[in-house]
Amino acid sequence: LEKDAAGAMNCAEGFFEWMHSQQAVTREDIEIKILEMVMNAERRAFFAGTLKYNVNSRRSYIRELQSCTDIENLKKWFLDKTREICTKLENSKEKEAGSIIDRAKEYINENFRRDISLDDVSREVDISPYYFSKLFKQETGKNFIEYLTELRMNKAKELLRCTSKRSSEIAGEVGYKDAHYFSYLFKKAQGMTPSEYRKTRGEA
Repeated sequence: LEKDAAGAMNCAEGFFEWMHSQQAVTREDIEIKILEMVMNAERRAFFAGTLKYNVNSRRSYIRELQSCTDIENLKKWFLDKTREICTKLENSKEKEAGSIIDRAKEYINENFRRDISLDDVSREVDISPYYFSKLFKQETGKNFIEYLTELRMNKAKELLRCTSKRSSEIAGEVGYKDAHYFSYLFKKAQGMTPSEYRKTRGEA
């Protein structure tokens, strides 16, 4: 359900149509089956933390089903309930993804001066490196290295503007052991070397 809401809706509709097409299946059979499927889906949503359990929350279900005047209304009830559960699962997934990336950003912001890797950050947020890489790109629009490099370059620019530290010192402060590699990345990002950047900001 949470992975493919549209697919879940298509499956629900297809299954309902299949039940309705079976000669041996009565309306009562359909009512029982769709009630069972909705309650199973709600159970999954509950254990996923997206649905609060209330002992009387389903009190009206049987009455609602029995009040449906025809098969189309039964189908509508079933699809509406399925859609509601899918929406809650999707919203929860988005919130969870946002929380993971917020934690990842916080860790990166606190540790960018160290030699950190994608594996380090994925361990910190307790998900696989593959899933973290995909999720990070999806949520930020940048891959991990792009985000880390941009953060380091912004800090380097701040140090170039506000201090008289040498480029080699700044390289170490923003996470690069190799000053030449730092200068290469800086020029690639800014179109000028660190010393040229400092001069253009009147900090020569």
